[in-house]
Amino acid sequence: MSKYTSPLIVIVITFFLLFSCTKKQAEEPKPITPEVPGTPGASGTYATVVDPLFQTRCAGCHAPGKRAAGAWTFNGYSSVNANADKIKQVVLVSKTMPVGGTLTAAELQSLKDWFDKGMPQ
Repeated sequence: MSKYTSPLIVIVITFFLLFSCTKKQAEEPKPITPEVPGTPGASGTYATVVDPLFQTRCAGCHAPGKRAAGAWTFNGYSSVNANADKIKQVVLVSKTMPVGGTLTAAELQSLKDWFDKGMPQ
C-alpha cells in the first residue's frame, strides 16, 4: 500500500457517507404542537378555547349564585351564545370586563376569532 491509499480511502468513504443521504431522509420530523387555550391560531372551538377562558376569568363572578349573575349568568355554551352581543361589547369593545383586570392580547384575539368564526362548539 502506498502512503496515499489510507487518506484516499477516508476521502472516498466520507464522500459516500455525505452524499448517500437525501434531503428527505435527513429531515427531522416536526412535533405536533397541542393547542393552548388563548393562543392565536388555535382551532377556536368553545370547548378548547372559550370554555377554559370563561371558567378562569368569568365564572368567579358570573356563575349561578355569584354576585354578578344578575347581569349575566355563565352557564356553559348556551348562556354565552344567548348573550354573545353583550359579551362582545363588554369584553372586546369597551374592555370593561373582567372587572379588576383584563384579558391578555392572546386571549382577546382568541375570543374575537371564535366570535368571528360563528362561535363553533
